[in-house]
Amino acid sequence: MKAGISRRAMLLAAGTGMALTARAHPSQMVKIVVPFAPGATADALARRLAQKLQQAWKRPVIVENRPGAGGSIATQFVARSAPDGHTVLLHLASILQFPHLFAKKPYVVSRDLTPVTRLIRGQLMLAIQPDIPAKNLQEFVALAKARPGTYNYGSYGNGTTPHIQGAAFARQAGIDINHVPFSGTAPLMQALMGKHITAAMLDVVAAQTMKGSLRLLAATGPDRWPSLPDVPSFKELGYTALDTAGWTGFFMPAGTPPAVVQRFADEIQRTLKTPELQAQIDAMGLIPYSGSVQDFALQIQNDDLLFERIIRENQITLD
Repeated sequence: MKAGISRRAMLLAAGTGMALTARAHPSQMVKIVVPFAPGATADALARRLAQKLQQAWKRPVIVENRPGAGGSIATQFVARSAPDGHTVLLHLASILQFPHLFAKKPYVVSRDLTPVTRLIRGQLMLAIQPDIPAKNLQEFVALAKARPGTYNYGSYGNGTTPHIQGAAFARQAGIDINHVPFSGTAPLMQALMGKHITAAMLDVVAAQTMKGSLRLLAATGPDRWPSLPDVPSFKELGYTALDTAGWTGFFMPAGTPPAVVQRFADEIQRTLKTPELQAQIDAMGLIPYSGSVQDFALQIQNDDLLFERIIRENQITLD
């Protein structure tokens, strides 16, 4: 009992200290952990932000790449780190999907991490070969219903967001369309352009690059992508299972004091509004995602329930 009281007192004291210093700059080096290899879009974004934060805080801000295991290695590393605001995780919405692909979850976001702030918004596009005789989503669904099991769609791999969103679309549309996993963007695009697969769920950057060579039928998310205004959203076409937008956001270990979380979130949102970073994000084909800490926490809660249901209904597993 005495040890328990002592530990609680220590934690309270540490939390109080953090709250008192929350308005000041970090007291030591800040580490941004990225679950992808160097060169990935998220990695490039993290490095641009690290440079800006270092200039603002007059403290070293480094990016540490910890790829592997579907992002689980990086996620668990940050979850085990000290909740003092000096170790943060940059991750995609797939952080919510990955645990639901296993009977024994490697981590639980709501238990192990604290949402900080959204960073950029993303969407997926359903693209088909131009030889497929369908000019829009309705015609593609009609073709698939007329010839069950004939058509297929590619993704970046089993259990990835394109796989999960493609399965949600097929289930709601009532079509039998096969999933073909690939090991990344390049082999997926090669297969699609080589007409080895019918369709693919592409991230918006790839879709924008290939829009003249492929037919884009629909976009995930609540509305149309600004630079592709002619592509309707799945939501407006009646597919409500795909109405959530993709995102990239920051997380800290569970137990990080709210004031420390807010300090980091405020600095990120301020940095996102600088003309230089806005231009860099625009050049990457992405859109900044604003909102409060509470907005992000609510989206985490809603998206987690959505992805858990989609994965369960479609029996998607990596076990």
